[in-house]
Amino acid sequence: MKKTPWGRIILALSIVLFGLFMVFGVPYLRDYMKLKKFVYVTDTTYPEKFQRLATWEKKSCAINKLGYTKVPTIEENGYQDLSYYCENICDWIEECLEQVPYNEAPWLYQVFKVEMPSLTEEFPLVSYVSADYDRNTLYEALYTFIDERLSTADYNQNYDEYGSMQYVEEPTEDEILTFDNEPDCTYEAKDGTIYCMMPIDRAAGSSYYMLVKTTDGGETYTLVNSDPYRGSGGQAAWIEFIDDSDLGFACLTYSGGDEGMLYRTDDRGKTFTIVNYPSAQIKLSDGTIYNPFVIPEKVWKEDGKLYLLAGQSPWSGDYYSEELDKYPSGLYVSQNDGISFEYLGEQ
Repeated sequence: MKKTPWGRIILALSIVLFGLFMVFGVPYLRDYMKLKKFVYVTDTTYPEKFQRLATWEKKSCAINKLGYTKVPTIEENGYQDLSYYCENICDWIEECLEQVPYNEAPWLYQVFKVEMPSLTEEFPLVSYVSADYDRNTLYEALYTFIDERLSTADYNQNYDEYGSMQYVEEPTEDEILTFDNEPDCTYEAKDGTIYCMMPIDRAAGSSYYMLVKTTDGGETYTLVNSDPYRGSGGQAAWIEFIDDSDLGFACLTYSGGDEGMLYRTDDRGKTFTIVNYPSAQIKLSDGTIYNPFVIPEKVWKEDGKLYLLAGQSPWSGDYYSEELDKYPSGLYVSQNDGISFEYLGEQ
């Protein structure tokens, strides 16, 4: 059967279109399916597997056929979450690499964003998956990346959630308070005034506190701060004012005493901020790093410098120093009156 001119034209167009589809459409679809699989793995990991929020940002991309990629932002919940977060990220990356190998879609593994409390930064992922992937190398790099940011002076001062907070109610000279219970910890000033962390509520095994002071041995009190721990509950461990000055520190333990937070005041307890101190980055036998020194024990001044001693949990602390032949604490020093600390070593 003889083909008409129109038949030849249609056949030629079909061949051209098929060729274009093979050249452009198939690679586009391949990249689209890789991106879809990457997003699926991430979305089933967060929050289904790990209870964290993951959000997506569409970005232009010159190294795939789509012209764009999607970058995940994965929520990190603060300093006490650091080890768990890094473990979760390694598990997620390994699942992604199994489903979409790096050499098939390197544009998926350039960066991801870490959403820390009040701070979001890009982590340069590509250098840890482009060659021979090693879990410990990625874990350690990510751990150090977050630790360095969360323990800086700028972060401690500007961290909105834990930033300086004014009274819920303003104390007055004639406001007299009485309590039937005893304070959980106290500090006695040189003039005889006693500052007390007074438990005023309890929920889910945690106490909530008011900072009060007394000048008559506990017969009556006046309010100093109605919420010194910024809404957090736990167990008030200690409060101390350095050399009886306005500069002071307090510790709140939580999770049954397994963890602790350090709080700082420079106005005699009227306002408090939380202070993150850096991890000691102790290496476990499997090569991962962590911080065993999770309980702030005391802060003091010596030779013009401020020092912090942080110990291990009395329940789960199991780091033993062969060199010191004991379960050590971590020693830290501050050059800025306790706004931030540097790790010195074990003691």
